[in-house]
Parts: sequence; structure tokens; C-alpha cells
Amino acid sequence: MQRTLRVAGARAPSVTIVGAGLSGLAMAIQLRRSGVTDMTILEQSDGVGGTWRDNTYPGSGCDVPSHLYSFSFASKTDWSRRFAEQPEILGYAESCVDRFDLARHIRFNTTVDEAHFDEERGQWRLSVTPRGGPTGEVVTDVVVFACGQLNRPAFADLPGAESFAGDSFHSARWDHHCQLEGRRVAVIGNGASAIQFVPPVARQASALTIFQRSTNYIGPKPDRAYGAVERWCLEHIRPFELAYRWKIYWSFEARWLLFRRDGWPGRRLAATFDKGIRSQVVSDRLPEASVVPDYPLGCKRILISNDWYPTLHRPNVDVVTDPIDHVEADAVVTAGGRRHPADVLIYATGFHTTDFLSHITITGVEGRKLADEWKAGAEAYLGITVPGFPNCFMLYGPNTNLGHNSILFMVERQVSYVLQALALTTAAGRSSRSRVSLDVRPEAFRRDSQRTQRLMTTTAWAGSCRSWYKTATGRITNNWPSWTLRYWLDTLRVRRDDVVLHHAGASGPDDGVATGAAHHGAGAAR
Repeated sequence: MQRTLRVAGARAPSVTIVGAGLSGLAMAIQLRRSGVTDMTILEQSDGVGGTWRDNTYPGSGCDVPSHLYSFSFASKTDWSRRFAEQPEILGYAESCVDRFDLARHIRFNTTVDEAHFDEERGQWRLSVTPRGGPTGEVVTDVVVFACGQLNRPAFADLPGAESFAGDSFHSARWDHHCQLEGRRVAVIGNGASAIQFVPPVARQASALTIFQRSTNYIGPKPDRAYGAVERWCLEHIRPFELAYRWKIYWSFEARWLLFRRDGWPGRRLAATFDKGIRSQVVSDRLPEASVVPDYPLGCKRILISNDWYPTLHRPNVDVVTDPIDHVEADAVVTAGGRRHPADVLIYATGFHTTDFLSHITITGVEGRKLADEWKAGAEAYLGITVPGFPNCFMLYGPNTNLGHNSILFMVERQVSYVLQALALTTAAGRSSRSRVSLDVRPEAFRRDSQRTQRLMTTTAWAGSCRSWYKTATGRITNNWPSWTLRYWLDTLRVRRDDVVLHHAGASGPDDGVATGAAHHGAGAAR
């Protein structure tokens, strides 16, 4: 369970959160609970929920059981089924806004264009543009970027795509006005989103063609609706609900063994998968190359579905593995000149995942640009902060994504770290009567980054495959390379030797009396 620190006080900071997805809401809830009231949430869309507001395609849902894919400090006990779908998850996010009175802190339809650290005042200046309005400025002591890793759709660069005469859209921007019944649908890509929306689309379309870039490991989805008795127990017996949550957590945590590079559990499961697929799925219509992966299990995201393979066997579904040559007004043409007629083109081509925060110009001390710091690939101390950018924090930042457990566990740990950092600066500010900011030491940042990359070489992600976890150079920027328990230990408390406090207007960092006072104050807060 997450502890809440007391941050409020005479020098309590103002905080601006960029993004009102689940990460941003978690930060806002815990700030409210810690006593911070000077808080603003800037959200570019017209509502909360982030990826769960964007991805409204048919079948959209989460691959983590809902009792774990929810906050430990804001539990929802009446989930309708084990793996809730998008409308119910979005409803949960919206209920958190009402439950914790966050609406008055949120500015919707507001885009953050730039963020600049004012060294003299020790504050961040954010250039923001409301939809339909002039650009303005938000001044804040602390900025928390909660923009996520899966929020900017990526499109395949297909020659002639602009000439397509039918309806076309990305799965994350689903066109609900587009009629699919009886039409020829072409789907570009077969990743996590396609796995979910292709089956319901196939039941409507007269013909559906999947242009597959690679194969996936797809396991069964142990989903079901909760029975009346079980649901009553989860809603009304708190120890039962907690035990159920912990059971899910530990069972998922054990899955980390599958992601060890060349590990026996992963090899055994891959062999079992191959045997089952070859005997039950491979056919004349679905040759081995179209359904059996040619890379180690875990190198790419492992998917779950109960209706994917049955859908591939439908007579109106065709899987194409030949590369796309170009697009015409009414067809997709593959290498060799074969035309695949289409009335609707759906891009299931994922997101821009490795260029973190590239859509915002972020400038730290001495004019340092975050984009320049990340030319070789995004990296951050514990995935949360970067030296030279004081009082600037990230949620779901570099190397904090998971392949085996709930990302909200990681987010809660990051929120806890930010609260501890704010408790330190608040205590130091109270002692010195000045505005204080916290920065990570460069040597601590380098040590953490080197350890992360060293551990990464022992994981399945370092195998010979392309994935959304990697940059073009092969650097893995998205995933956490160990148990979530290890991350819990790493974020249990702010390591005082790894950070430095700066007072606004001071000539250098504070390593003296005020620092000691801040450390004492933070201890009292815990």
C-alpha cells in the first residue's frame, strides 16, 4: 500500500502536472492527500483517461486484471469482469476525478508547447496554448510530465497512401462514423491493438485483409465475468479484495522468469507454443511463416487473446506477409504487383514510443535541451528525473514499462518518489525561507543508467528482434529490466547522496545546514 507524505507547509510548492491520464491522476490524488492545494493539471484533450480516452476501437481493453490495474489507494471493488474493457476503465478514471475533487484543478484542451527553467527564480515557465485561444504562460515550482509512452500514433510510411479514396484512420483515432458492414477492410499491422479489434471487425466486413509485419506470441486470455457471490465478496469484504489483488500481483511477478534471456522457462513455454500452433493453427491458408514467430519468446510484447486464431481461420479473412509496395485509390499493392482491393484502411501501426517528450521543448539549467541530452536515447534516473532539470519529474518515463506486471505499480512508486522529493524541498524551504529545487547528481544518474543497460543485456528484449521497446540503434529505452520488487526498493526513499538541493538565487548547491534540516524534515514526514 502507498504511504502518503505530508508536503503542505509555509513553503509548500506549486505543482503542474502535464497529462490527465491514469499517471497524472495518481499524482494529483496523492498531492491532494499530502496537503498540496496549489496544483494544476494541463490536459490536451477534452477529458481525462489518456490512452483509455483515445483508444475506443472495438474490443479495446487491458491485458492486466483490473483489480491490479487500478490504484491501491483508490480501489474499485465492483469490476464487472477480470479483464475490464475500455469503457469501464475510462469510467474508473473519471470516477477518480469526482472522488478526489480534481475537476477544479484540470485545464482541458490545453497543449504544453515549451517548458523553461528560470534559474534566478527557481521556477518552471510553461508555454501553453488553449484550444482556440492565444498562447499563455503557467509559472510553477514543480513540473511533472505524465504524458505516457503510448499517446502519439505512428503511421506506416506507405507510398501512395494519400491517394486512397476510401475511409482511413489509425486505431487510436477510431472513426465510429465509418460503416464496416459488408465492406472490404485492410488492416496494416497486427500488434496489441489489432489483436483486439480485428475479431469484431471481421464479423462485420465482407472481406478483411491483415498486412502482417511480423508474427506474435499469443496466449489464451483467462477472462470471465465475476459471479454474483465472488463479486459481492470483492465489494464488501476488504481482506478478500486485498488478498485477491496480492494474488494477482505475485502471480504476475513470477512471470518475470519468462523474460530472462535464454532462460529455461521462456524456452520451455516457446516450445509448447510452437507445438500447439503447428498442430492446431498452421494450415494451407495459414502457413507456418504467418503464425509461428522466428524470435525468442519475450523479445516482443507477449499478447493474449481467445479469438485471434479462430478469426484467422474465417473464410473472409486473409493474412498477407508480403511487404507492401504502395497504396492505390481502392487497393493495397504488395511486392510482386498483387492487388488487394479495399474500401477501408485501418492503421494498427502503434505509437511513437522511444522519442519521449519530443513534442515539448524542455529547457533546463544553462539552456540545456532535454532533446539534446537524449540524442542517443531517452534515459532518466529511476525513469523519473534527469540532471540539469531540477524539480522536473516524469511518470511512466524511460525504462519503466513492464512486460510482466501492472504499470500502475511502477507509477505509484514514482509518485511516492516525487512526494518524498517535495517533502525534502519543502522542509529545506521552510528552514531557509527560500524556494528550493531538487536535482539528481550526474554521477548518480550515470551509475543508474549504466546499471539499467547492464541488466538489459540479460533480458529477452535484448534478443534479435525489432520491437517498440528499442530505438533504431537497438538501445532499449522503454522497459524496466528486473523485478518490480527491485524498483520498489530503489524508490523506497530518496537517496540523499544521489540528489542536491538548490536555493533560488544562490550561487551553488546547498550541502550544508539547510540540507541537514531538509533531511530531518523529510524523515519526520515519513
